[in-house]
Amino acid sequence: MSVEDSLKPSVILVSPSDIEENVKKIEEEIKNHEQLDLDSQKKIQEEIDKIWKSLGWFKIAESQGIWKSKTCRHGTQGSCEAWNISDPSKLGIPEDAISVAQDGTKRVITAKFYQLCISCPLYEPRRNQ
Repeated sequence: MSVEDSLKPSVILVSPSDIEENVKKIEEEIKNHEQLDLDSQKKIQEEIDKIWKSLGWFKIAESQGIWKSKTCRHGTQGSCEAWNISDPSKLGIPEDAISVAQDGTKRVITAKFYQLCISCPLYEPRRNQ
């Protein structure tokens, strides 16, 4: 099995707002269950609080990705020129976030998929000339 083959099942696109919505639903469901004793509710609430803290980090990463996508020197007309993505589906990149150049190279449209920029090792700030 190649490295690319092993990537597909492990890449999941997650939006912090989707997770927030799910956590809120879970909190409401827990509050509505009268049969849960107070100790169980406390334990569950502690776990939910941990999830909320993690969401804070997701939001920080999200804002970093947006900022980097707008300030990177590799960003040209909204697409990343540093990466040529041969198979976007293996990396979990939506098809509508890919532009195909005349020579067939596939580039990520960072305005639509800024998540690529979050931990990009090729990031370089744009220099004003």
